[in-house]
Amino acid sequence: MKYPQVVLLPLLMLSDYFLTVLGAVLKERGYNRHFKTQHYELNPIWQESISRKKWLNPRHILLTLLVTGGLAGILESGCIPDPLAEGLFGCLFVFYGMIVGRHLSNILIFRRLAQSTEEISGQIAMAHSLALAISTCQYLVVAVPVALIAVFSPTPFVLGGLVGTVLLFVVHGAWIRRNKKKTSNPQDGANGRQPLRSEEISASAAADSRRSP
Repeated sequence: MKYPQVVLLPLLMLSDYFLTVLGAVLKERGYNRHFKTQHYELNPIWQESISRKKWLNPRHILLTLLVTGGLAGILESGCIPDPLAEGLFGCLFVFYGMIVGRHLSNILIFRRLAQSTEEISGQIAMAHSLALAISTCQYLVVAVPVALIAVFSPTPFVLGGLVGTVLLFVVHGAWIRRNKKKTSNPQDGANGRQPLRSEEISASAAADSRRSP
């Protein structure tokens, strides 16, 4: 195999999904009592599966196999030059590396709150639009250093990583626009349900507080 590093891609893609499910499980052991949100998963495609804590998702596994197989086929065919291949790896690895790092951060926070319940009190109800905005801003922690590295060391891999960083912000922008369109629509077109608003999240948080011992 000319590019053995391609095997890292399915590992990152599967880690993204499984760590999301693990985070959704750990979130309910303490964090969820203090921070109320509509969705843990920000990607609308996987929100239902993650809310159901579905560890095995055939659609995601199939997508992983197709993307990996397609990439491996293109690379092994020799139809793209080595610098472009390195840039492609930089884009994909930095893109998924940022996501996996965010999952690990969430998991560590959730574990800390579950083990040290005395360190936090009260409840915050957060609309999904705010959760999307916070997630977008937090990725600047990685975006700025990657941009600086790209300026002083503009290798194909690093420049590809910069593209992957920008791509993550583009994806978040698409989710934000989709959420705005959904909340401005009086009906959730897929099933006719009213979208959950911040007032409803607050009411749910208050109800949970009354039920808590």
